[in-house]
Amino acid sequence: MEERIEDYFKRQLSDPEKEQFEKDLKTDPELAESVAFYLLVKNAAGQEARDKRLAERHEAWQKLPNSQPKTISRTLFYYAAAAVLFIAMGLGWYFLSPGVQSREQLAEHYVQENFSTLSVQMDGNADSLQQVINQYNKGNYKEAGSMVDAMLRLDPQNAEAQKIAGIVSLREGDYDKAINHFHQLGVQKQLFSNPGKFYEAIARLQRGLPLDKKLADSLLREVIDGNLEGKEEAVKWVK
Repeated sequence: MEERIEDYFKRQLSDPEKEQFEKDLKTDPELAESVAFYLLVKNAAGQEARDKRLAERHEAWQKLPNSQPKTISRTLFYYAAAAVLFIAMGLGWYFLSPGVQSREQLAEHYVQENFSTLSVQMDGNADSLQQVINQYNKGNYKEAGSMVDAMLRLDPQNAEAQKIAGIVSLREGDYDKAINHFHQLGVQKQLFSNPGKFYEAIARLQRGLPLDKKLADSLLREVIDGNLEGKEEAVKWVK
């Protein structure tokens, strides 16, 4: 049951499965309680702690003897009722909206949604970049990083290579290097579309040093004011 709930909130269910889930939520008290547990822990903890706590609490709940009523507290009842209500109103994503999630969570979600695989913008270096991307999409981040770094040594102004190098570093958890690549990309003025400042904000939110949050906020506002790539997301994040 937990997997089905997780898939629903990660938007991994097909349309028929999503419709069936929402119908079941309105009629199945056990599912409503499970969703309540999920939402409470989702809202209260970080990703790793949330998953662990959710699994432990729900496993303990499931192990209660059949003779012992599986009651839920008034708080959980309200959350379960709210979950049904919001989904019934087409607002099931309220609990995962920018107003609830932190910018750090939003940045992580963006990375997972947009940087799982990459494609290349066709130009004179398309063949070389495609080799880098092939390695990246296979999960060979170190190999991809070595290849794109070699490209940048020959052509430091290659914007597409700079972007990919930053993304590779971000996925490897080398936030200092990612920030440097994205900053170098962001200062290039001749590009028609430049995500450098937005991506640097993401990298700073993920690194999380004392000044990073403030600098990320400044970058997001630059993206909005300059109508730069990433503006649509930035507007949501600074609300």
